[in-house]
Amino acid sequence: MKRVLLVYPGYIVREQPLNILYIAAAVKAAGHATAFFEVTPFRKRPLTGDPFRVMKAAFGAKLEAFRPDVVGFSVMSVNYTISAVLAEVVRAKAPAALTVFGGIHPTIAPEDTIADPRVDILCRGEGEGAMTDLLAALDAGSDYGGIPGLWVKRGGETRRNPMRPLLQEIDTLPFPDRAIMAPGRLQAELYGINMLTSRGCPFPCSYCQNEFLMDIYSGLGRFVRYRSIESVFAEIDEVIARFKPSRISFSDESFTLNKKRLKEFCERYAKRYSIPFLCQTRPDLVDAETVKVLRDGGCDFMNMAIEAGNPEIRNAVLQRNISTDQIIGAFTEARKGGIRTGSFNMIGLPGETLATVRETIALNGRLQPDRIMCTVYMPFHGTRLGEECIADGWLEHPIDDAEIYYTNITIKHPTIPGRTLFGYQGFFDYYVRLPRAFYPLVHAARGLYQLMPKTSYHLPPLIRAAREGIINFVYKMKRFLPSRGFFMRTR
Repeated sequence: MKRVLLVYPGYIVREQPLNILYIAAAVKAAGHATAFFEVTPFRKRPLTGDPFRVMKAAFGAKLEAFRPDVVGFSVMSVNYTISAVLAEVVRAKAPAALTVFGGIHPTIAPEDTIADPRVDILCRGEGEGAMTDLLAALDAGSDYGGIPGLWVKRGGETRRNPMRPLLQEIDTLPFPDRAIMAPGRLQAELYGINMLTSRGCPFPCSYCQNEFLMDIYSGLGRFVRYRSIESVFAEIDEVIARFKPSRISFSDESFTLNKKRLKEFCERYAKRYSIPFLCQTRPDLVDAETVKVLRDGGCDFMNMAIEAGNPEIRNAVLQRNISTDQIIGAFTEARKGGIRTGSFNMIGLPGETLATVRETIALNGRLQPDRIMCTVYMPFHGTRLGEECIADGWLEHPIDDAEIYYTNITIKHPTIPGRTLFGYQGFFDYYVRLPRAFYPLVHAARGLYQLMPKTSYHLPPLIRAAREGIINFVYKMKRFLPSRGFFMRTR
């Protein structure tokens, strides 16, 4: 039996990190001991000295108490810095432990990741099988250098093994091990407890890494895979019995993609459960019939991505291939059907001007979603659009230091100043919710707000804390805006 410490270096706010909870469940099912460390309690950093010292001290104590053989990190590009900082602690406190970096960042940037001296092994793609194979080899004292899906660094050499086939029968996976998390993380905001009923998204949007994943998995099995309804219900039964959530949130990227399956699922869900659920999907996958199926089935909230109000940006740049009429129709049908809605939006995109930013605001103003999310575009590696923007010199600050995803501006936009994007992002809801008569006041408040640094990158701790305090105040004040629905934090 091996001892595995799993690390989630992001902030758990809205939903649980299912990827690492699936790994924990697979490791435990294979007979190994697991422990968990996450950094949400350390979001507020010390105002003097090393800003990571409290986090590192707690992590060091965890390492000394648990004595892991393997420390696995679930790494996104936006939290690579924190991952590397904690991996350095592993080197100091548990030098015999292997560090394994998995997740989307090592998958899309494997060469950069494996070159990091703090990384012993990286896992590309789905990790349940690769991780349990690694632990089995360590248990048996056998060579683990050739395990598919892993890149292994030993003796000055790196073995780059091929991708392993996608698991096709995902019912065989054990349910995510939610017991390793603090109970308070299981009921984040209004999302309740989240789960997946499928894996994979078939849409190649230019700003998303799905297209990259579909390419590297080409010929290695179906990319979109569904769990059986029986398996999903068994997990729901377990979650309700153990955690008594107020709602269920389905994190599938396009929950309404398969209409036949959706209808069966909702009909059976309504007969079995009274707890409401949330889902997310694309506006072009929603019509009046879909809304009725969802509402009759127990859905009371649906997130959909608008992304850009300007059709040219939305379709020619982002490759969404969704018309404005489809967006209006989906949100309108949801409102008529009694389902509350949330919208996802981006500003600062290629081709963006202040006029197109206002188009996105205007479209949200017309639709008045119950919840509004707005980010400033980040050009991620592994995305078609991101690679183009990085090649054109857009990336001004490292994405790996953007721990606060919504309020750090990493780009140098060719036509809109970064501080202006920062201001419109912070006051996006204000423009959407308030009548135009209030715009002069919003403009003035936004002007003051964007005098702050547009990013926390390399800020002195006191200035960083002051910036964060002002941002929090602006977000908390959104509670008092006119709204059809309820307040949810948008950071």
